[in-house]
Amino acid sequence: MTLRRAGGALLIVLAVAGCDGQGGKGVEEGKAAADTPSVSAPAPASASGTTHDPYAPSVAKAPRISSDGIEVLASGASLSGSAAYPLPGGIKAGRTLAVAVNCQGDGRMSVKVSPAHVSFPLVCEKGKVLPSMNEIQLSESRPTGTLQVSADRHVSWSFAVGWDPSPPARR
Repeated sequence: MTLRRAGGALLIVLAVAGCDGQGGKGVEEGKAAADTPSVSAPAPASASGTTHDPYAPSVAKAPRISSDGIEVLASGASLSGSAAYPLPGGIKAGRTLAVAVNCQGDGRMSVKVSPAHVSFPLVCEKGKVLPSMNEIQLSESRPTGTLQVSADRHVSWSFAVGWDPSPPARR
């Protein structure tokens, strides 16, 4: 979905991916399970009844946007309430700012890039970490820039923000 506001385009991408944690499919394509060598059983579930997925979104750690080639400008984890983070070097025209946020808790939060006048709301859920990734194509340079976040009292969050060298194509 593309939104245009104050000379910038905001591309909103929400992606949640699941995998077996080992980068494979478990059984090779074209082979029956009986043709596949035996594999050890998965690790036993923790006391909570679930296994830990190191790639699952978390509010206890910042989203891993650098793995996508994004130059990280600021990040934080285990946050709550409101905060502002300066964007080193300011706003750069023609570049795409990537903002990844994970949130958890019953409530809402808002993320704003100033002075670009671009913002997006997020609805968070109790007991579930919800990831979001937003890409903002900026049309005007500014010597300073700030990522401002405000969140309801019961919301915990983590974030990472940086310049994306390979943004999605504009539509």
